[in-house]
Order: sequence, then C-alpha cells, then structure tokens
Amino acid sequence: MDEAILIAGLKQGDNSSYETLFKLYYVRFVKFADAIIDDRQAAEDLVQEAFMKVWLNRSKLVEGLSISNYLYVLVKRAAINFLRDRKFAEEISAELGESLPSGQSVESSFSADETLRQIVSRVEQLPERRRTVFRLSRGKGMSNKEIARELNVSEKTVERQITLALQDIRKTLS
Repeated sequence: MDEAILIAGLKQGDNSSYETLFKLYYVRFVKFADAIIDDRQAAEDLVQEAFMKVWLNRSKLVEGLSISNYLYVLVKRAAINFLRDRKFAEEISAELGESLPSGQSVESSFSADETLRQIVSRVEQLPERRRTVFRLSRGKGMSNKEIARELNVSEKTVERQITLALQDIRKTLS
C-alpha cells in the first residue's frame, strides 16, 4: 500500500489504515529494535509505543514524507534511550552493591525491569544540582575534579552531592 494513502487515512483517524501500517511494519521494527537492545520483550514494547505515538500524533503527520522513516527514527531513539537507561541503572545498582536479577525467569526479568525503572525514576526526582552532578559522574564518567571545574563548585561539594544521590537511590530500592 502507498504510504501517502496510509498517512491520509491515519490523519482522518481511519483504524484500518492504522492496522495496515501495523501489519506492514511491526515485525520489521521489532527485529530492528531487538538487534539493538537484545531483549525481545522490551523491543516489542518499544515498537508498540512507537506505533502508539504515530496514532496519537497522526494529525501532525506530513503527507509526502515516509511513515517508515518516521517509525525508524522513533524506534531507534527509543532503543538508544532504553540502552542508556539500562546501562545507567546497572552501573548505579552495581555501585550500591545491589545485584540485578539475572533475567532467567519471568519473575526475575520483571524484577530487574522494575528495579531499573525505580532507579531511573529516582534519579529524575533528585534536586537539580544533585541530579546534574550525579549524571556527570555516573552517566558521563567525569571525575569529581572535572565536575567541580565544570560547575564551578568545590570537589567536596561534588562528593557530597554524589553521596546524597546514592543515599536517595538506596532508600528507593529498600
């Protein structure tokens, strides 16, 4: 089916156009996301969210542009964000002395995902300065000295902000 017709149908809220779009691209984009993140269930979730975004923003679709390219960008960004969040949460978890479940069963996989969501959520709730310091330290791997220089604060302030951030995250996980 022609993508221009699909876009026109989507913009009009036509469910059959959405179903056609889903049938045409779902499997392809799940394989694509799974190749990036190596987690089939998470890949399916990311792709479903991408399709949901297409539906929710259907009125903003531009006729003449490629809907498959739009989905590609949505899925690629979601996969990269997923990897970044997972890596960030795993590093924090390791530093806190917590081991994430191995993912060998449905229960442990759910538990690992929930732990990652809790860590990422808690980091987002940190006070702005603490969150900035923590992300520079753990997310970008900067030393305390580099962070102090960049933010124009003392190294002791950086150390204290990291300590407080880790304490806040530990409380969330207990």
